[in-house]
Amino acid sequence: MSEEPSGGQNPLWGVISGLRGMAENVVRAAGAPLSELPALPEVATHPGAMSAAQLGAMRTAIQAQRDAVAAMQSQLAAFDEQLQVLQRLLVPLAEWSATWARLESQVVPGSRSSSSDGDEKRG
Repeated sequence: MSEEPSGGQNPLWGVISGLRGMAENVVRAAGAPLSELPALPEVATHPGAMSAAQLGAMRTAIQAQRDAVAAMQSQLAAFDEQLQVLQRLLVPLAEWSATWARLESQVVPGSRSSSSDGDEKRG
């Protein structure tokens, strides 16, 4: 990240630097190379002295950040759907496993399952 331009403290520089830092974090989290981010625009001493090109660059950078957030939200939603399907698939598998364990305890005398089932029936 580049240093603050000389010529005094500009209140927008902190905002722009913060936005740039957030954008870099979002891009890193998304796995994209940092070279895709636009360069930080130089901020004049007074916000009113910013050129249209500088404002356009800021707008583009903010839109890129919002696009990255939207992409991450889409990826998270897809991942959540996958987890939901997996969870639904595990319910019948767990029921089948419990049924198998009960059958095994009835067929195999002295099995670990039969002694724990017997303890539960006594309790």
